[in-house]
Amino acid sequence: MMTADISLFDLDDASDADLRGQYDLAVAAFAVDRPDAPKPDYDTFVGRLRAIPPGVSRQWCWVARRRGRMAGIAITQLPESENDNSVVVDVRVLPELRRQGIGTALLGRALSESPVGGRELVVGRGVTAGGDGEQWIRALGFTVVQRVTLQLLTIGEADPALWEVPVPPGHRLERWTGTAPDALVESYARARGAIHDAPTGDSSYRHPHWSVSSVRQAEQDARRRGVEHRTVVVVHEASDAVVGLTELEIFPGMPGTAVQQDTAVMPGHRGRGLGRTVKAAMMRWLLAERPEIAVVVTNVDASNDHMTRVNHQLGYATTRTMLTAEAALGALESRLGAPESAPPPPAS
Repeated sequence: MMTADISLFDLDDASDADLRGQYDLAVAAFAVDRPDAPKPDYDTFVGRLRAIPPGVSRQWCWVARRRGRMAGIAITQLPESENDNSVVVDVRVLPELRRQGIGTALLGRALSESPVGGRELVVGRGVTAGGDGEQWIRALGFTVVQRVTLQLLTIGEADPALWEVPVPPGHRLERWTGTAPDALVESYARARGAIHDAPTGDSSYRHPHWSVSSVRQAEQDARRRGVEHRTVVVVHEASDAVVGLTELEIFPGMPGTAVQQDTAVMPGHRGRGLGRTVKAAMMRWLLAERPEIAVVVTNVDASNDHMTRVNHQLGYATTRTMLTAEAALGALESRLGAPESAPPPPAS
């Protein structure tokens, strides 16, 4: 068993040397766990590391050092609202230092010392199927509850003609950055609720319940975090109501990457290609106003054949399958606190 020094890590006040150490750790880990992914540049990596995702109230970072070198990292996040019974964890360990118990020690420290506030479920996301991380979570007693496909659109390699999708008769497009127009915000909130039909496997994750007030709160939160939130909607002209939408975000410190978020179409308006229509319009808008964006990334439940197909029609390529896994916090803490006869397989 290899020992390591574990301590809380302040992402905002971290020195450049420590952030470089985290970057080197990530590059080495991704080369093993995500060999299909392009190597992130330093600034983009730091931006992603510091960004708090939507729907998360707080996060903490713990690091393990071995002889002064960054050996591993564990990030814990506390989701809000519908998912406030869970703790989301992300653990990463240098490939050459795996199978030494470092990831397990990091996880135990993070869960025992982060103020989780009586939450009962531990959730891990983005674990590469078939990799070291899957072996590790299964050895710790996690259950895989969802399979997700990661898709990338490399703009320079895509044919812009794929985004020339006409708007079906009887509909029009509207778009905005940041704040939904007052005239549309109520029907927009209803349309956002259509995402509840999207498959999530056996995951405990629950999509937010949207109202005008929660939309305005989310907009305010995005502004506070410096997130550029773009929305394209399709409006049914006879009712003047939003019946389909897609959202895209650009995070601080990630100038070359955009994250494609929810796309949803209201029941009764499906089967008309509205999802593809709004996503294509989003790409035309993005290309015109943000030419520095090189890659758009998204993920789709592996069982969602329809959205996977739509994304392929727009130029996305599926790169890997990732797993979401869950474990009861109490059972996991008991396991982490028990003497280990042999360390579990490595963390990713």
